Amino acid sequence: MRASREAVARWNTAYAEQTAALFAAMSPRFVDVTAIRRLAAAYAEVADAWRALAAESSVPLWARHAATVAAEEFERRVGLEIARAQAIEE
Repeated sequence: MRASREAVARWNTAYAEQTAALFAAMSPRFVDVTAIRRLAAAYAEVADAWRALAAESSVPLWARHAATVAAEEFERRVGLEIARAQAIEE
């Protein structure tokens, strides 16, 4: 039993963008609100990809639960990054 190729491809694409956005938002020289918002959006895409994997009925129940927990964590990160961007803009 395994997840569909589409769900795995979606996760891979989302995680690659999240990694690139994370490095862009970690600039030691200056704070880039656009990069932080990009990171929040990337975290949301990763959360959605985890939710898609969790919805795959071919995946074992324990893996679906783990994917749901991962989605919740990335959704939490979205909120943190949005709050960080808003605090900088004030």
